[in-house]
Amino acid sequence: MILDDEINLLDYLSNGKSTRHATLIDPEKQSPEEASMICQTAIEAGTDLILIGGSTTDKSSVDRTVEVIQETMELQHWASTQNGIFDEQKTTVPVLLFPNASSTLTNKSDGILFMSLLNGKSPKYIVEEQRKATEFIKNYNITTISTAYLIFEPGMKVGNVSNADLINTEDTDNIKSWIRLAEYFKFSILYLEAGSGAFPPLNEKIIKIAKNEYNGILFVGGGIRTPEQAREAVNGGANWIVTGNLIESFENYNLLKTKLKILIDNIKKPPDG
Repeated sequence: MILDDEINLLDYLSNGKSTRHATLIDPEKQSPEEASMICQTAIEAGTDLILIGGSTTDKSSVDRTVEVIQETMELQHWASTQNGIFDEQKTTVPVLLFPNASSTLTNKSDGILFMSLLNGKSPKYIVEEQRKATEFIKNYNITTISTAYLIFEPGMKVGNVSNADLINTEDTDNIKSWIRLAEYFKFSILYLEAGSGAFPPLNEKIIKIAKNEYNGILFVGGGIRTPEQAREAVNGGANWIVTGNLIESFENYNLLKTKLKILIDNIKKPPDG
């Protein structure tokens, strides 16, 4: 993104008047050039944030994907200042890392969700990978946003790979205790994850619990593909809704834009009632 010096990244994430949409791109699922096309399609459809992460363990693919996306946005931004082609259209959004390991960091993003998997069964994704990342973050002066990451049933691949102690979606008291943990540690973001392709996604009741118990920025992701599913998250009080699996099912960018725009328009409507 062409970040204005006066724009604070945390302020950008927290100051939305309505629920906003983030597009999650896994560098391992397509080439950097294809990822850039998906990114531009998502921006045209109304997305507000690009997250880069997922299954990849290849630092070079992360680095190159972020680089191409940023270069494309710079070109679009430049074009918008020349002849008014993009006057009525947003051309840039922040690009943040959503890393799965300290080995996949890049200094080309606008910042990083510095996540701790609170319900991990081992220290690896709670503090160990984070500790390993600190030298890189320090050397490149990368903006970090402290993020509590909670994985709920069914968890899907991310639940298995991370060896998470999946949170039972029916155990209200346990859900509250995990969310309060994020609140008392004062994480800037709480990210509720059901896992890529999860069915069903996290329901309105769970998201409302999180909204009542936690006072920061609330992200919700995992399996949200339809406007109806998105509306549940909106009505629950999510500040951000993340979709990734949805974009992987389209090869036609025009169809993807149409599908995303319908979803995003529903996300940005006020809660029902």
